[in-house]
Amino acid sequence: MTFIYRFHGTVEFYYEDREINGTERLTFDAPDYFQMRNDSKMMYYEGNAEDVTVVAHVTEHLTGITYNSTAKVRFSKTRYKVSFEEYHKLLRPSLTFSARLKISTYNNRPLSLEDRQKFVKVSVIQQEQRFWAWIGDMVIDTEPEKSDSSGTSESPKEMLPKEMKFPVPADGLIPFSIEIMSETDMLSIDASFEDSHSNLYIQRSYTSPSESYLQIQKPFTPPEVGSPLLLHIESNFPLNEVHYLVKSRGQVISAGKGSADLTLVPEVSWAPLACIIVYCVHPSGEIVNDAIQLPIRQFLQNQVSLSWSSAVKSPAEDVTLKVNVLEPNSVVGILVVDKATHWAGSDNDITQETVMKQMKEFGDSMADGNNEMPKMGDPHSVFKSCDLVVFTDASLKAAMYQIMHDFPGEMMFFATATEDLRAEQQKEQRVRWYFPETWIWIDTNTSNSNTKEIALTVPDSITTWTATAFVMSENLGLGIVEQPAELTVFQDFFLSLNLPAFIIRGEELLLEIILFNYLQQDQKVTVTVAQSETFEFIFPDNEQPSTPGVHRVFVKSESGATVLVPIRPLVLGEIPISVKAKSDAVSDFVHTTVLVKAEGLEQSFSTSLLLELSPSGMSLSRNVTFTFPPDVVEGSERASVMAVGDILGPSISGLDSLIQMPYGCGEQNMINFAPNIYVLQYLSATGQDDQKTTDQAINYMMQGYERELTFQRADGSFSAFGDQDSSGSTWLSAFVLRCFLQARPFISIDSNVLHSVAAWIAIQQRHDGSFLEPGRVIHTELQGGLDGPVSLTAYVLIALLEDASVRAQYETKVSAALMYLETHLALGVSSNYSLSLLTYALALAGSSKAQSALNNLTGRAEIRDGVPMWFSLDDGLSSSWQPRSSDIEMVSYVLLSHYKLNLIPEGLNLMKWLSQQRNHRGGFGSTQDTVVALQALSMFAARIGSYDIDVTIRVNIDPSTTVASFRINHENYLLHQSQQITPEESLILQVTAEGRGLALFQLNVFYNVRNNEMRRRRREAGEQGAFELYGELFDSEVNTAHLYICTRLVYGLGLSATGMAIMEVGLLSGFSLSPDGIETNSVVKKVETQPGKVILYLDSVTTREMCVQIPLIIEYKVAKVQEATVVIYDYYEPRRRMARTYTSWWRSSMSSCLLCGESCSQCKPNGDFSLDEAVFDTSNRNSVHFNWSGFLPILLLLFVIFDL
Repeated sequence: MTFIYRFHGTVEFYYEDREINGTERLTFDAPDYFQMRNDSKMMYYEGNAEDVTVVAHVTEHLTGITYNSTAKVRFSKTRYKVSFEEYHKLLRPSLTFSARLKISTYNNRPLSLEDRQKFVKVSVIQQEQRFWAWIGDMVIDTEPEKSDSSGTSESPKEMLPKEMKFPVPADGLIPFSIEIMSETDMLSIDASFEDSHSNLYIQRSYTSPSESYLQIQKPFTPPEVGSPLLLHIESNFPLNEVHYLVKSRGQVISAGKGSADLTLVPEVSWAPLACIIVYCVHPSGEIVNDAIQLPIRQFLQNQVSLSWSSAVKSPAEDVTLKVNVLEPNSVVGILVVDKATHWAGSDNDITQETVMKQMKEFGDSMADGNNEMPKMGDPHSVFKSCDLVVFTDASLKAAMYQIMHDFPGEMMFFATATEDLRAEQQKEQRVRWYFPETWIWIDTNTSNSNTKEIALTVPDSITTWTATAFVMSENLGLGIVEQPAELTVFQDFFLSLNLPAFIIRGEELLLEIILFNYLQQDQKVTVTVAQSETFEFIFPDNEQPSTPGVHRVFVKSESGATVLVPIRPLVLGEIPISVKAKSDAVSDFVHTTVLVKAEGLEQSFSTSLLLELSPSGMSLSRNVTFTFPPDVVEGSERASVMAVGDILGPSISGLDSLIQMPYGCGEQNMINFAPNIYVLQYLSATGQDDQKTTDQAINYMMQGYERELTFQRADGSFSAFGDQDSSGSTWLSAFVLRCFLQARPFISIDSNVLHSVAAWIAIQQRHDGSFLEPGRVIHTELQGGLDGPVSLTAYVLIALLEDASVRAQYETKVSAALMYLETHLALGVSSNYSLSLLTYALALAGSSKAQSALNNLTGRAEIRDGVPMWFSLDDGLSSSWQPRSSDIEMVSYVLLSHYKLNLIPEGLNLMKWLSQQRNHRGGFGSTQDTVVALQALSMFAARIGSYDIDVTIRVNIDPSTTVASFRINHENYLLHQSQQITPEESLILQVTAEGRGLALFQLNVFYNVRNNEMRRRRREAGEQGAFELYGELFDSEVNTAHLYICTRLVYGLGLSATGMAIMEVGLLSGFSLSPDGIETNSVVKKVETQPGKVILYLDSVTTREMCVQIPLIIEYKVAKVQEATVVIYDYYEPRRRMARTYTSWWRSSMSSCLLCGESCSQCKPNGDFSLDEAVFDTSNRNSVHFNWSGFLPILLLLFVIFDL
């Protein structure tokens, strides 16, 4: 239990551990709690309840899986609660004040018969002569003080209190009304029931010049769509006719006139919150009015419901999901997820609550969710409360106020503070969903029927599946399922395997087989692990039994047991794990695989050939070579060759994973979006009808678009981590705007998103035409030193020029930016990167200076093999076959400039060079270079492509040995053809092409290398790398560890800070990140986990050391643990990197027996069904017990060492 006090920041904790089997009751002594509250001298308002947060962590003994749940328990000093509801916040003299009392128990349970036999006492006091009123949250003086002859102010005159008694109905709701006298300025109501009471204070804040008032009697129940709504308008003057207006979602949706008893029929357009104003013009010329806000029930006309053909099914059985809608030809979106990972309240879910919230935000400042009108009562404020502006020649009174000098209303402050605190405490803390696996995520059409049945096969998981849906139809609009449909997948006896996704060669894995028996009878179970040539069994006593892999275990009814089987993998790659559990009555069988990886750091190499054959036919031969480095890890070598008949072919086939890097921030996510645009543009421009590729690209775009919207901030801008950042980013906002505009021909892009981001970008422009960057520039090349404003302005201008309508809308901004760039071109731009961006921006704008800029840039180029190249400084960059990402970007912008200036022949060599720099996935180094390079390649290739192709490619390792051959023609030229080849120590390939047309050949090589240990602090002389990376593993306990890593940028690189950096922390086999996680801060912006890895998104790395502590827990049982690797790199220049390994010295030599219990008893095959040997306690398998007393001195010593 966690106790959170709302005063002074005090937090108290209370813990209790229990064994649980089904249900367990925990008792907490409330009187002790209140005594503790009193002892701590905490403020406590009388009658106010407090929330206590109860957090439950339930760990299953057999699997070690922990489930968490949080609930709030409300502690109250009183048994009952008394509250006022549905009352006017303003006092109008000589009219009726109506309200409703609500009597309930402290825990909101129904009132008992005994409770209902008691009475509620209500005391009402009307006071004359007010001194103050409200403006927002300020108390103000509304009229001059009246003083007697002695100069003292008059005290308010209290009238005799009126006492009332009411019986308590079953629902606890008691309506009552009070006739307000004409001279009343304040109303005080006190309601009491047994030991609980509540006060309400209402004041007159406005005096009509003619003493004329009207008010709408608010209904106690929310109106429903289509049901008549009767509004009684009360007044203290003859009211023959009133005018009314109904406003919702920023629109006036109904208007008219009627009598004092006004009947209206709410429509769907009223939902979810309607503001109703009634008004008339008094004979004196004064406008008299009132307004109320009403929540509208059933605000969604459409409905959808789901039902399963059976509530319980076994794995692999057939089941039907039935969908019911109100209107034929409805489109239904269906999501079915595992309930174990289905956390309510996700931002990605569509619920009635999320729809209502969005609808309230359509143009209404009143949509703050409290449904309360302002505390001012003058006619002007009443109109303003519904966001109405009034033009009239009638008398529209707006009260004027002065700040008061004295305030006798102490109790009003008290009551308001109490009410606000209660509202705050009643807010439910939102918790985000996380669902790693989904069963169904589809949209379907009901055709001409109101129902649709979807036939499915139940997955193998033993779990509960939750189905939700929403519907769209032409006449009824949107509808959302009210009650999710649940399907429980269950069988009385089953086994479960607790295995990691992969292990490292040389490690020993304990197959953890968990048996569950929900039958009424105990079971004698024989567990058999199928033998395989890919692994061997480990026998603790070194004596092989007659039946290896066979264990016998006794499993009691309504219980479980665990069997451990140690194995040692013998090969790299996937090894099959097949387990069968069988008794005389039942059986279960599970098959899965475990990946065995090579040790060391993974590396890749790619080299490409552009094979150009004349239309008349010819042959050519080229050689491709590669030699593995001396520190290659034996057995990790792999090689393949690939051929495709289209320049964009490798990228088209790799659209789902163009780069092997994380993409958890707003810019990186665009790798899932932007490349698809250029592929679709290319297919459209070249007339290629590839429906499969088109559908795939549009699907990826939709996913990327939806994900990108989560990084948009409230002001319309985008940033790397959305509202988590202190400001939006001009650079990222321009990038997103540019791509969204390019995507509009292919998918629907919300125009409001485009308008808001474009407007935000526009206000970042300075007077000189350049653009300001209020956020973090996570791409260091765009900072560009003195040329930084030039780079950013060119980048933004490119985005604004992408669409003719945007350009026209912001023509003044575009002209100013263009003038700024042309001026700086004349003054001189030193950075090649900035000049390449500027050149493309001028070319895109049609500037007469564009050719001059391109000539300037061409004059700076180095010619290598006939190709002009531009290079950046590479201090601190690791060696690589791939050029710098910034160099790829520069060539791409130059190629785009050639395209825009119609210099196609001059750009051919650049296009050929660029097409040969891709990795084996079809991308380049990071997001920016991949996006801009694919745009350049797609546009250029569309101009020069020829699809009259018939090419045969042969790959030989010697004249007589062909290892691969490919045939490419007009039917398969987009097909990515590949072939694995034997990875010799030195690969020398002769590639021969015959025929006509153009083809791209690529050799891809993969291997692992051994790396330096992370324990060493300093780099060795001559060692490449931009970072220092070092740390320590603290793992004195079996089930937990703490990894402590420090890094900083190396001095002397001419760079004081990187852009966004990524730290990929490989975990020792068997470990996972502790549920405590890693706290994010100004440096560690985000944390992600993958199997065997933790990824940290770092805002920047400087020459100042930063450290992070990573808490780990054991999740799988692995012995002889091998090294793990930590890599840090600059996301936008991946060659700026450093990698180190670490290990656990005692775990690396640890025997499997240490994980098998005393004397290895848990891992020995059983000859009988001994209960004692088969069932054992694993309650502490995942428990975290870290000895901080031993850790802190070491940690302090490390701090001393790291500061040297």
